[in-house]
Amino acid sequence: MPSATVRRAVTAGALTTAFALSLSVPASGTAKANDNDIVRMQFTGYTTIDTSPRFVEPGDSWTTYLDLYTPKKKFAGDASSRCTAIEADEDLLTTQCSRVLRLKSGTISLHDTITRKNEKPLTAKTAIVGGTGLYNDAEGEGYITLKGDHIHFDLHVDD
Repeated sequence: MPSATVRRAVTAGALTTAFALSLSVPASGTAKANDNDIVRMQFTGYTTIDTSPRFVEPGDSWTTYLDLYTPKKKFAGDASSRCTAIEADEDLLTTQCSRVLRLKSGTISLHDTITRKNEKPLTAKTAIVGGTGLYNDAEGEGYITLKGDHIHFDLHVDD
């Protein structure tokens, strides 16, 4: 066991480092409290191509292409999803997906992990991890709802 002097030195070093880090990194709650540039974006994507296998096994990957429309049914762009099955059996499917929404002003990139227990509609969280063009500094989160051959995106984009 280290001596009391060594233990005190290690503790003091750890506390000094923690204090220094707390001064240099703003608290996330404070940083977002006055954030006025969050934009809500909603789209519905209708599947045009889906390469998912009929029977999914862990490790299987597939791509889905979608046409995107606004809530007013105006064409907004297209999207693609690349998903990989993490867990798959007769009652449960867990997938990890990367999605790209290609819009007129740039792209928005999403990542999510979703667990489905059946084919019923499902709403899950997705992370906004970046983008291009107007959305080159995009971050945030949102929800995606999987329902049959379409996906509804309800995103809160912080740029």
